Amino acid sequence: MSNPSTRHSARALPQATRRHLAALLLLGAAACAVSTQARAESPAVALEDRAVAGQVADVGSTAIGLVMGAAEANPLGILTLGAKAIAYQQIKDAPATEQPALWSAYGAFGWGAAANNVCVIAAIASGGAAAALCPLLGLATGMTVYSGDEEKRNRETFAAICAQQRQSNPALVCEYRSIGG
Repeated sequence: MSNPSTRHSARALPQATRRHLAALLLLGAAACAVSTQARAESPAVALEDRAVAGQVADVGSTAIGLVMGAAEANPLGILTLGAKAIAYQQIKDAPATEQPALWSAYGAFGWGAAANNVCVIAAIASGGAAAALCPLLGLATGMTVYSGDEEKRNRETFAAICAQQRQSNPALVCEYRSIGG
C-alpha cells in the first residue's frame, strides 16, 4: 500500500473519519498482538497463531488504508488473498521439521506488511508526513518478528526431529537446551 497518487483521493473522507479509522486499526492490531501473546500453547501453535494474526492484520490494515484513500502498491492486488490461503495450506502440509521456519516467515511477512500499512494510514491521517519511511518500518518490523521467533522455531524444530527419531528408536531421550543456556 502506498500514498495515494493524488491529494483528492486522500481527502475523500473527512479528517475526523480518517482519524477514527486509524485509531480503530491500531486498537485492532493491539488486540491481535495481545491475543496471540496471551495464549499459553505449544510453540508450534503459538507460531501458527502469530503468523495467521499477522496475515489478518495485513489484510485488515490494507482494507482500512484503501478506504482512507491509499493506493494498493502490490501488483497482485486482491490475488494476494489467494496466495495467502495457498501459502497457509502449503505450510500446514509441510513436514513438521520445516513448519516452524515457514510459520515464522509467513508471520514476519504479514506483520511487516501490516506495519507498513499502519504507517501509510498514519501518513494519510496526518497529511502525508513520513510516508517514504513506511516500507523501511515494514521491513524492520518483519525482521524483528522473525528474529523474535528464533527460540520458538528452534524448540519446535528440535521437537519435530526428536519425534521422527523416536519412531525408529522409542527409547530415545531428547533434551532441548537453548542456545547460550
